[in-house]
Amino acid sequence: MSSLVALAHDAALVIAVLSASVLGGLLLYNLARPSFGLWPAPESSGWRHRLSFGLFRVFCGATVVFALLDFAPLEVGGWVRWVIGAPIMLGAFGATLWGYRFLGIDNTYCEADGLVTTGLYACSRNPQYVFSVAATVGLGLTAASATTIVLAGVLFALYFLFALNEERWLADGYGAAFRSYKKETPRFIDERSIRRARSALAARR
Repeated sequence: MSSLVALAHDAALVIAVLSASVLGGLLLYNLARPSFGLWPAPESSGWRHRLSFGLFRVFCGATVVFALLDFAPLEVGGWVRWVIGAPIMLGAFGATLWGYRFLGIDNTYCEADGLVTTGLYACSRNPQYVFSVAATVGLGLTAASATTIVLAGVLFALYFLFALNEERWLADGYGAAFRSYKKETPRFIDERSIRRARSALAARR
């Protein structure tokens, strides 16, 4: 690894850690002080929205850059890393994009365009979060990068904080409908998710 690539490799990791730390701290503060209004921001074009999404995108971008620069030599791990990691990465990334389309771009960015509880959202209240973490794990496996898999854990922690903040906002906006949905559907994934996914697949046969 050349000195320039090594510098970019280390810088990407530092940027990922710093952006995640700042965003995580702000989301925790927002949980304690809802009036701060960081997430969901009262205005999608306001500074709070731009700050939270900006930090999140910096973290995600730095994570991908780091993973690519941390890519192990092709002989490390043999075919296993490709056969396992690549399908997880590509499949989960595709499912994430499909989730955005199903939910709608406005709802994805926390507009109140209706509570979605069907499709993927019948299996998980946050399927995009689940698939995004899985895609990052798949990227880490494909790259044979243990640090990238650790960053996938950091991503999950950020999503957890996002979800906690969103749930309060959804309860205020959708009332009993969201509380019922919250009771019946897991925040991320559990045995109910698997059972419902199997039932949905069986119904299509």
